[in-house]
Amino acid sequence: MSLLFSMPACSSCISSAHYGFLHETSSMQEVMEGSNGPAISGAMVFDSFRMYSGVVMNALQQQDSSFFISDPRLPDHPIIYASQGFCTMSGFLHDEVVGHEFRFLEGPETNRVTILEIRDAIREEQPCQVRILNYTKHGKPMSNIFHLVPLYSREDGTLVQFVGLYSPVSRIAERDDSQRLAGIEMALWLFSGLLDDSAVLELDHKGVEAGGWGEPCRPSTLEVSAGTDSEVQEAEETRARNAVQSVVRELTRCSGGNVTDKRGVSLEDSAALGIVCSSLLLALNRVKQSFVLVDPHLPDMPIVHASEFFIALTGYSRAEVLGRNCRFLQGADTDALAIQEMRNAVKENRPCTVGLVNYRKDGQAFGNLLHLCPIRNCLGKIAFYAGVQLPLNESDWEASKRKGHTAHLKQLGAVGAIKVAVRSLHGFGLRRARNV
Repeated sequence: MSLLFSMPACSSCISSAHYGFLHETSSMQEVMEGSNGPAISGAMVFDSFRMYSGVVMNALQQQDSSFFISDPRLPDHPIIYASQGFCTMSGFLHDEVVGHEFRFLEGPETNRVTILEIRDAIREEQPCQVRILNYTKHGKPMSNIFHLVPLYSREDGTLVQFVGLYSPVSRIAERDDSQRLAGIEMALWLFSGLLDDSAVLELDHKGVEAGGWGEPCRPSTLEVSAGTDSEVQEAEETRARNAVQSVVRELTRCSGGNVTDKRGVSLEDSAALGIVCSSLLLALNRVKQSFVLVDPHLPDMPIVHASEFFIALTGYSRAEVLGRNCRFLQGADTDALAIQEMRNAVKENRPCTVGLVNYRKDGQAFGNLLHLCPIRNCLGKIAFYAGVQLPLNESDWEASKRKGHTAHLKQLGAVGAIKVAVRSLHGFGLRRARNV
């Protein structure tokens, strides 16, 4: 079944052309912010939409609201689908939206506290609704109600996607807000003696002529205005909730009920099952190296996270990798002594570096400089083991054994970034520790 679901190349249809290249590299800072890795490709998006039936694109195109779908499992948590309404609202073309974070709508007057509230909701895998000032492609400010809803796998509680919906704030509410602010400012001036009664009347008449403040602000007028504004805001928030639930219902239907906005498994239980939480996942996806995390507390130490670089290197899909022991990369020429050295390192809770031959999905052998290292949480207990792979040709093989070799330093940089990501979380990884 094709990801395009036999749809024409229309405005909001998914195609590989919609996926801009993201920035990548390799040193601890370069590992986090580089530019030499895999881009967000059609194959990655196919994997993200694999859970839905072939009618999902038709169903999404019937929605007339301004929304996007993003995947926190992919590097930089990119948008993987944008509605026509979203592009019309923002002024951005689809090619400029899909494959990028949705933060491009932020601007100089966007409230930073609101941004943090959204980030914490993502890290905690929880829904949120906020009022936020955004900007169009051409810099025009626009007030929106932003509603974010996480989607989970009904089977194991894994966070799979977010739906983000923007609903414009009515001009009536904006005008009422400006009237109240102007009234408060005028009252402060009057209280401080900067204005006398005649100046107040002059300002008030100017406000009437300009269609601004209206009648002098008597208590009854303010009460009616506040009441009306509250009703307008409640109606707007209800409209936003209904719109996003309409999108969620279609996605649930197209998944056969396998995707839901109701968490069936708690974060604590998910962690016990070896599922990496969203907060950690977002940090790990910034590490631009081929690596896996394995959970030593689960039977047979399965892989619980594989980077996109690992997927590209080995040729396996994420679904074929997660939950398996790393031995599936071994083959006829894999050195048994190197395997034993890794087993000893795990038993002794220490890092090790070995050179060995591994095999891609298509059977092709490649030289691999593998660095294995225990990763401790903020309590000092081993939470994972990280295995960082570096493919080497024969000419690099001897050089890789030298202390301080550049390739090995890159691996240590990746391990350092992973350690920071894991240690900066507390509890079960719900929210980042502020003092780290």
